[in-house]
Amino acid sequence: MTMAICAVATLSACATSAERRHRQPAPDPVIETRVERITVCPAELDQDVPPRVALPDGARLEAAELVLHWIAQRFAREALLEARLADAKAACPQ
Repeated sequence: MTMAICAVATLSACATSAERRHRQPAPDPVIETRVERITVCPAELDQDVPPRVALPDGARLEAAELVLHWIAQRFAREALLEARLADAKAACPQ
């Protein structure tokens, strides 16, 4: 019987201890987020585009209509890529 009283007394003492009453909940952790954007350009943009090769004087190009159309598409693609490279180079920090 004495043991039971001690156990009850211990439990009630723990429940009302000064440490338990004054303990405050832990504060929420502070999370700091920082975003830093750095523009990095590939080294290839520093290189100059090779000059266009000019058609020699007096040269004639004769081919089927489909071949001439294909060549025209290749030249158009080359011009588009040159323009994109120039735009990308202009957007890079110096």
